[in-house]
Amino acid sequence: MQPTKNNNTFYVTTSIPYANAKPHLGHAMEFIDADVIARYWRGHGRDVRMQIGTDEHGQKLYEAATLVGEEPKAFVNTMSESFVELAQLLNINYDYFVRTTDDQHKLGAQHLWKACQHDIYKGEYKGLYCVACELFYTSKDAVDDCCPVHPNRQLEELAIESYFLKLGQYQDKLIEMIERDEYRIFPALRKNEILSFLKNNQLQDLSVSRPKSQLEWGVEVPDDSDHVMYVWFDALANYITTIGYGTNEEEFAKWWPADMHIVGKDISRFHAVYWPIMLMSAGVDLPTSLYVHGFINAPGGVKMSKSLGNSVEPAEAIEKYGVDALRYYLLREIPYDGDGEFGLERFHTVYNADLANGLGNLVQRVATMAVKYCDGEFSAVASNDHADVRRLIEGCSFDQALDTIFDAVRVANQTIEDQKPWQMVKDNQPVDELIGSLVSSILWIAHELSPFLPDTSAKIQQTFHEGRVDSGVGILFPRID
Repeated sequence: MQPTKNNNTFYVTTSIPYANAKPHLGHAMEFIDADVIARYWRGHGRDVRMQIGTDEHGQKLYEAATLVGEEPKAFVNTMSESFVELAQLLNINYDYFVRTTDDQHKLGAQHLWKACQHDIYKGEYKGLYCVACELFYTSKDAVDDCCPVHPNRQLEELAIESYFLKLGQYQDKLIEMIERDEYRIFPALRKNEILSFLKNNQLQDLSVSRPKSQLEWGVEVPDDSDHVMYVWFDALANYITTIGYGTNEEEFAKWWPADMHIVGKDISRFHAVYWPIMLMSAGVDLPTSLYVHGFINAPGGVKMSKSLGNSVEPAEAIEKYGVDALRYYLLREIPYDGDGEFGLERFHTVYNADLANGLGNLVQRVATMAVKYCDGEFSAVASNDHADVRRLIEGCSFDQALDTIFDAVRVANQTIEDQKPWQMVKDNQPVDELIGSLVSSILWIAHELSPFLPDTSAKIQQTFHEGRVDSGVGILFPRID
């Protein structure tokens, strides 16, 4: 029986991307989503662990290393570092970066294999295989003999010796747990997709190993040196291997079950079906929730890719507009329950409208008026009205949470236009109360923005601190023409 988790902890993870290529905007978005959740719960007194990392085994990674004439370990070292650099660039306050080539992870993955061993047997697998997905497909899944996820990639017919994990006996229990939100999958669209799959398909046993004659780059199967673990069995284990599974029971009990996994829709089935069954087989509690986000497309809904010339490097956008501007766009313009689009033209428009002319202008105007009309002093009242934003953040509705916050920005700017404090001064009317009210609104906005735009939030709070204006902070978002 697994010990009871410490209720003051919060454990959030992203998926771990393949280290076969450098990161893109999709990885940036997932890092930012998890960072918002982690910062939010830290702000509410939880002991938080945010985990990111890289998946460094498997056939397509081995092929990528071979293509550039490097040994796999040297290749993944370079690629993994590029994800660390992205996290730093995005101001991601993560607690642990897992690499599946680390010894601790390998030991934990082998421990999980042994715990599932009563459901594992050796057999032969014949099927259509996509190297890019590291997954077998049926002929029903194939589209013109190509992978349904990678339409230009021909599926390969393979017949290999493999170990298999029995899945069928856990299917009904998993359906029940998902329906009752004991394992909560959201948004509802993704939950319904998984339930439809589980109810309309009898689960086939999962191939969980590859013979070394086909692939040597992986975690060795316990007690069989001729096989390595299937990359997904190895990778999914990362969520527990780094928190003491099989090595530190007290640490494991502190963090597990994870409060939230955050993954893309293309790998939802691995996390919503195969991962819970692996845990059931091992006698380990399931995670509490799984948030499945959509994709970032180029304008017009076209897939973003370097070959089409429509991809955007995160560093490119940050260099011109700043890190909080990119965080803002991805959090507000990409809907929590669907796909969104990113283009530099749209980014430029949103930056000027919402950040430069909206929030930045509000802060600058109020600070200037406080200095000019009130000798830089104000009396603000703290607001405890955070329920709506809190509910939206906890449900990963980041776009709607920012809508609510920026409604307050719009209202404050409109109040200035309606009340005309400059005219009030000319008419010898007191403006102290109005300035104090505006500062109160701005400080509420800054508080709510702290998980989303941490640097901006800190600058606003520094500008209006302990009853005085600090004019040295400068312009938050200079307008860019």
